[in-house]
Amino acid sequence: MHQKDGQNFLIDNNIANNIIKAANLEKYDKVLEIGPGKGILTKIIQLQVKYLAAVETDAVLSQQLNHYFSFHGARNIKIINADFLKCNIPNTELKIISNLPYNVGTAIIQKILPLKNWTTAVFMLQKEVIQRLAARPGSKAYGYISIFTSYYADCKILFDVAPRCFSPSPKVISSVIKLTNKVPEPPDPIFFDFVKHAFKTRRKTILNCLSSFKNLEKSKAAHVLNTCALDPFLRPDKFSIPNFLRLTDETRKYIIESI
Repeated sequence: MHQKDGQNFLIDNNIANNIIKAANLEKYDKVLEIGPGKGILTKIIQLQVKYLAAVETDAVLSQQLNHYFSFHGARNIKIINADFLKCNIPNTELKIISNLPYNVGTAIIQKILPLKNWTTAVFMLQKEVIQRLAARPGSKAYGYISIFTSYYADCKILFDVAPRCFSPSPKVISSVIKLTNKVPEPPDPIFFDFVKHAFKTRRKTILNCLSSFKNLEKSKAAHVLNTCALDPFLRPDKFSIPNFLRLTDETRKYIIESI
């Protein structure tokens, strides 16, 4: 796991085993690990699965892992020295396990979730980010990334990880989350645009959010909300995914009309 000011390596074997156990690995599984670091998870995963690809951005760590696995004659693992955000992901059914880098964790999640070929993902990140991923409507942590995550996946927060489980110790508590791919149909392109727009102005009412989206007239925005049977004076953080999907469908008609 990385932070902008350095790297925090997991050193607790119990935690490592619990993270891996959560992925329910089978001997025929293909696994992608992002940011293996010194390999505490990598060394356990490699023994349990058919194939493991581990993507590590640090050249020295990649080299150390390559030496370790060549020395042990492991043939089912490939260490890829690359920035995951710039990598192509193999189009084969995958499970994904990662102590995500703190500074690009949500960017990595947004790259992975829309893909159809992953089945289960187990991620560790700082606790407040994990809470945002799994937040429900009406809670303070609920926002764009909560909707993005639960559109694509069922999520379950599993356990917290104390700073002492890392070397050096980070200043925050970490948490582990398990995501299961829902493999949904891709949403209307304006769906996430509108959700992002709504949460940029989360203190505004949904009526004001909608009328400032794509320059929709206020009367038309009010009509859309009325058609969807949604209270125009509620704030965006009270709305569920089905609410936002209905709004997008209804709003789309007016956007097409005004083109």
